Amino acid sequence: IILPFVILFINACASIPQKYNDVQEGQWKAKALIKDLEQSRSYIVNLNFNIKKGDTTRMDVTTVLGGGVASLLADNREVRYLLFDSKRFYFGTPQPGVMRPILAIPFDPRWLQNILFDTPIADRTWTCTQDSAGAPQSCSDSVSGVKITWSQRSGAKKTVLIEHNKASVQINVQSFKPKVEDRKNLFSLEAPDGFQKLRV
Repeated sequence: IILPFVILFINACASIPQKYNDVQEGQWKAKALIKDLEQSRSYIVNLNFNIKKGDTTRMDVTTVLGGGVASLLADNREVRYLLFDSKRFYFGTPQPGVMRPILAIPFDPRWLQNILFDTPIADRTWTCTQDSAGAPQSCSDSVSGVKITWSQRSGAKKTVLIEHNKASVQINVQSFKPKVEDRKNLFSLEAPDGFQKLRV
């Protein structure tokens, strides 16, 4: 008799959305469906995020089979990212156009902090709505035309849709740990030998 109630209690706890108010760092694993609306193509990648709140964001992108696609490092001073196939290393100041060589959506990588820590984007051109628990439901930018929507929160899992008239990215967050990976040079990203360096 007790066991069914225990199972129900565990399931109920697991479905309560993760809160990040007191979390200062973390690691998220996710899958992303990227749709290029202009070129009518789409593809799926794995995403691994390591973030220190208010400071540094690291994102590693791999294929569904685990092959390296790209790595990105961003803070409030600079954005750096490299593409393994084309052997290109990009760097520039954090702003919505910094990702244009690889992403049709105007996207400032610092917004990943808002997306994953569930915080509204506090900028004069952005308008955000919240759910009954105070978590952001959607944020829209009147300048870039980008809209971000959070949904299907259950424990650490959630779906985040980034929309623009040129492309969309649906991020399905699958897991979260309240600590970044113990990996050497995690928050360092330099151009490997043979990579072309390009300022954005």
